[in-house]
Amino acid sequence: MTRDISDVIAAQVAAAYRGGEGDIASICLGGSGSRGAFGVDDQATVSLADHTGIVDYQPDELTLRARAGTPISEIEALLRQNNQCFAAEIPSPSTGSTLGGAIACGWDGPGRAFAGALRDIVLGCQLVNGRGETVRFGGQVMKNVAGFDLARLQVGALGTLGAMLDVTLRLQPRPECTKSVVFDVSPIEIGEWWQRTRTLRPLLSGTCYLERRLHLRFSGRELAVNDVLKRIGGEVSALDWHALRDLKTEFFHGERLACAYLPRYSSLPLTAGQALVEWEGARVWVRNGDHLTLARDVTELGGFVRVMRGQMVSTRGITPAWHRALKSALDPKGVFNPVHFERCFTGEGFA
Repeated sequence: MTRDISDVIAAQVAAAYRGGEGDIASICLGGSGSRGAFGVDDQATVSLADHTGIVDYQPDELTLRARAGTPISEIEALLRQNNQCFAAEIPSPSTGSTLGGAIACGWDGPGRAFAGALRDIVLGCQLVNGRGETVRFGGQVMKNVAGFDLARLQVGALGTLGAMLDVTLRLQPRPECTKSVVFDVSPIEIGEWWQRTRTLRPLLSGTCYLERRLHLRFSGRELAVNDVLKRIGGEVSALDWHALRDLKTEFFHGERLACAYLPRYSSLPLTAGQALVEWEGARVWVRNGDHLTLARDVTELGGFVRVMRGQMVSTRGITPAWHRALKSALDPKGVFNPVHFERCFTGEGFA
C-alpha cells in the first residue's frame, strides 16, 4: 500500500510551532506500536504508520528509499525478489514493524559487530523539523556524501529531532547460505574464544553466548561456509537468530532487562541476574539484575547501560549539553517527543 501524508504531518507540526510554548504542549510521534520490547512507548498523537510506500528502488545501485510507515516485511519481500537484503541486520518485532520505527529506535541485531550498524547504511532522509519545514539530508547514492551526518543522527533519536518522512538505505546481495554451530564454553574460556572468532571473519555474522553455550553464525558462499565449519567443528545450533534479533526468546521475558554496551570485550562481573553476550563480548544483555550495580561496573569499563524494563539508572557517558544544543537547532520549541528526550538524552535511562 502506498500513501503520502507528508503535507498533513507538516501542517500539524507547523501549527504546533506557531502556537508557541504552553499553547500546544507537544507532538508525540509514533508508528505501528510494535517496539515496546525495545523500550519505546508508541502512544502517538501523530502517527506515521499511514505514511507508507516504497518511493524508489534501484537494484543495480543497491539503494532503496521508502516512507517511514512502510512495513519492514513489505520491503524485505521486495528485496527477496532480487536476491538482496538490508546491508545491516534490522530488528522487526512483528509483521507490522515499520521502517521509521526501526530508524527511530536505532537497535541493531546480532550482526552489528560484523556487517555494521543500521546507522552505517543510512544514505539520506527527508523529515519535518520543529518549525514545520520539510528538509532533506544526504542523498540516494553512495557518491553523494552531503548531509550524511545529519541523516544518520535520526537513527536512535526516538523521533525527538523531527518527523521522518522517508529514508534511503544501502542494500547488499543476500548471502548464499547461513549456518550456525554451537560449542560448550566455560566463562573462563570465553575471552580466548572472542579472540579466536576474529580470525573467522568475514564469514562470521553473529555470536551469542548464553548458559555456557557459544553459538556462532556464518553467512556467505556455501562452499566457503562449509569449509569454515569443517575446520572449526562444533554441533549444529538450533538457535533462532530472528527471535534473538527481535528480543523474542525466553531470555528477554524477565521483569528487569538491561543492555550493557562495552567498548571491547571485558570480563563484566555480575553479582545478580543472568547474562546473554553478543558482538564478541561488546553487548551484554542482563536479565533480572541489579541495574545500579551494573551501571557502575559498566561505566568503570568505559561503557554505558540502557534499561529496557525495571530499575531506572543514570545514563552515564552521554552529553546532555550536546543533545540539548542539537535539539534546539532542529526543534527549537521542543515540539517532538519531549518525554523521550528528557528520559533518554539528558541523563536518565528508561524506566
